[in-house]
Amino acid sequence: MPETTYGLRIVENRPLDTDALARMIAEPDDLHLVWPVAEYPFNHDQWRAELDPANGTRSFLVYEGERMVGHGALAPCRGDEDSVMVRFLYIAPDMRDSGAGRLLLSLLEARAKDAMGARRLILKVRTYNQRAMCCYGKYGFREYSREGTLVLMEKNVL
Repeated sequence: MPETTYGLRIVENRPLDTDALARMIAEPDDLHLVWPVAEYPFNHDQWRAELDPANGTRSFLVYEGERMVGHGALAPCRGDEDSVMVRFLYIAPDMRDSGAGRLLLSLLEARAKDAMGARRLILKVRTYNQRAMCCYGKYGFREYSREGTLVLMEKNVL
């Protein structure tokens, strides 16, 4: 059953539909911000390998009404059963700076807690993605590691 907050709802992308992702994340700059090592044009095999449910990863499509406006994924952290990695976050350009990113994070957090037993969320962001870093900070993530442009952030969830 999809969860809804302020008109946004997430639906598990199962069976995995990478065509939907390719249509949504079509711009090379957006693809680079979502996943800096993603191949352009969109490489379906590369994305299927990263979002493989057999590895415990759960991919979610984000809708506002009937329009697909985003994506997010949750993956277990190997060797740390209390933590879940938030991955491949994307919000449509016209939804950015509207609070939609924080709403998506809240929906993913609820799924991570309820379905995966998460007590801590972790995500990676690049220093050149200031808009995302600001969003994550407003949602309660704090930086705990930095190497070059890679920043690791965490949020404890109760």
